[in-house]
Amino acid sequence: MSNKDYNKINPLDKLIRQTLRLGMNDKDSYLQIDYIYGFELFNTRPYHNYETWSGGYRVTDKHNDIRVEAEDLDDALQLWADTLNKIRAGEELHFTTRHAYKHLEAKATK
Repeated sequence: MSNKDYNKINPLDKLIRQTLRLGMNDKDSYLQIDYIYGFELFNTRPYHNYETWSGGYRVTDKHNDIRVEAEDLDDALQLWADTLNKIRAGEELHFTTRHAYKHLEAKATK
């Protein structure tokens, strides 16, 4: 529990805490957030059609077998939360949905 007033907690922190719903587990890693960088990792804008280096975030939830990536941290965390909520609702998700990559989805829709 944070020492801050609830209205002063960062919205991304709130999203993580509300989505995880942890019980009485001790000393385990539940969510891993990595900043990744590479050649054309997140080249998703229609006007951006040249070679470039770019970075973004990978969120890994080993307990629920979810790995997602997005250019912006808020998008990556929301994609993780949405995927986990679908699993909790009983939706059967294919491997590619559980391991979603926002930048690949954006390229596929063009």
